[in-house]
Formats: sequence, C-alpha cells, structure tokens
Amino acid sequence: MIPEMRNHSYEAMLKKLHLWSLEERRNRSDIIEVLKMFKCISAIPFETFFQLDNNNRTRRHSAKSRKAGAELI
Repeated sequence: MIPEMRNHSYEAMLKKLHLWSLEERRNRSDIIEVLKMFKCISAIPFETFFQLDNNNRTRRHSAKSRKAGAELI
C-alpha cells in the first residue's frame, strides 16, 4: 500500500512505520482480555479462554490457546 516500502522486509517495514507485528498485537489483545476477565468486565468466561486447541493447522505449534468462541480458519 506504500510504494516506498515494496522492497523492504516485513520487519523493516514495521520498524520504519513504528508498528507492532501481528504476533505482538495478538499478545496485547490477549493480555487486555485477561485483564478484563480479572476485572469481571469480559463476556468470555475465564475458564474457557485457556482451553488448548487440538487443531493441527497451527504453524509450528502442536497446541495453542485460543479464545472461546473464536472462529477457526
């Protein structure tokens, strides 16, 4: 979307644009959701947030945690 960034790597683009990686954004949203659960303002039950996903379509991970109600792709 930014012509000057076409030949740069993903990491270089993130650094130049002062953006977080997708992994960092996902981790941040998980931390925020857990804090909301702790403060009792979340719609997701605490017990279901940390269920292990037995989906083997994850990249390089045999098990990962997922939010309850999240759609699998």
